[in-house]
Amino acid sequence: MMNRFFVTLVLGTLAMGVTAARAATYGDSTSDTFTGAGGGILDITSVEVNNNATDLIFKINLAGNPTSPTDWGKYMIGIDSVVGGDSTGNGWVRPISMSSGMDYWIGSWADSGNGAEVWKFTSWGLQSATYGSNPDSISIAKDSSSVTLQFKFAGLGLGLGSSFAFDVYTSGGGSGDGAVDALANPSQTISDWGNAYNSGGLVYNYTVPEPSALALLGLGGLAVAWRAVRRKA
Repeated sequence: MMNRFFVTLVLGTLAMGVTAARAATYGDSTSDTFTGAGGGILDITSVEVNNNATDLIFKINLAGNPTSPTDWGKYMIGIDSVVGGDSTGNGWVRPISMSSGMDYWIGSWADSGNGAEVWKFTSWGLQSATYGSNPDSISIAKDSSSVTLQFKFAGLGLGLGSSFAFDVYTSGGGSGDGAVDALANPSQTISDWGNAYNSGGLVYNYTVPEPSALALLGLGGLAVAWRAVRRKA
């Protein structure tokens, strides 16, 4: 009976290992923005990046509350996942860029019922949107201290085992507003709303774990559980 239970536990853990990864948390300095407008909704404290078998999940933690009435913040991700890309701009034509070459732009807003888009650089074209055609299944959720974006990684030229560089930005409601905060920069990014910002070498990297690696993480925990089971038997 005990062995049958453990085999079931192993199979269940392996199945979960293929569909879920361990989140990586990337920290940022607080109070590093030129403005306190919105009561901290533009001040990133950290970002948790995770994935399952098909999707990337970015949880953007904030010093303020992005829900109504202070819900006008914009939350964006620049991704360098393939060779080439735009070193001077992004899908929203805001003064935000990555000198390494931005290939995809994830833009989202926490007002007007919430929404998000995926843009691809080939002279920047809209690839997915929560309000229309959405092959990347992008979604946005928010609570009193965070905004979470989820989308399929295959649409970004990525697969299991792929690595990419990224930065996360916050901005205001104006179409010409720049990066009030950037995750990978521990210092203040800009001194006024319309100033330009380039992430330069200040980016983070994430590798989408292979299913085998995820399963091994699960089996490591099962080994501890099996020893405990044997002691009780």
